[in-house]
Amino acid sequence: MKSAIFSSAIAIFATLATALPTESANNLVARDHVKQVINSSAVVNIREDTPDTALGISGRGTVSRTDSKHNFQALVKFDIPDGLTGSKCQLAFAYPSLFDGTSQIQVFSIGDANIENATFNKRPFRDQFKGTFRVGWGEATVVDGSGLTFDCPVKGAKAYEVVSVGDNNDVIWYAPWGGLRVNVL
Repeated sequence: MKSAIFSSAIAIFATLATALPTESANNLVARDHVKQVINSSAVVNIREDTPDTALGISGRGTVSRTDSKHNFQALVKFDIPDGLTGSKCQLAFAYPSLFDGTSQIQVFSIGDANIENATFNKRPFRDQFKGTFRVGWGEATVVDGSGLTFDCPVKGAKAYEVVSVGDNNDVIWYAPWGGLRVNVL
């Protein structure tokens, strides 16, 4: 009896494992190939329900959407150091404090790094799609990494917008040690 239950459980897990998305070699970078990690220098959350209220810089990033509205999005700023010209950079996401729902987020570059006073109605324009992550404990899985790797920008500030994918979704992280980051390859 116990062996039949165990065999059934193994079969179920094997079936679930085959349904998981696989990564292409283009999207994966071995940890020993990361030369430097650049963590965010500022996170500003913007909220659809209070579209003209600036929430200011926060230590926590919040991305959520409920019932096709009530959007929370995060603007994330990085201070790129000097000396990275000629290197490749890659966006990565890890260590959320909470995730629920689809657990997927999309990242876009934005047109200006001056995000401190941004609101839902008054924020830098969304520029280029960078990629989609499925968030879990630890490193996020890359769902679409088409724009995640790019030539490192020159010294200065660069910012990104992180948005929810799907409805009834929550992803929250503490900016000092988790969330969106830039890996220098």
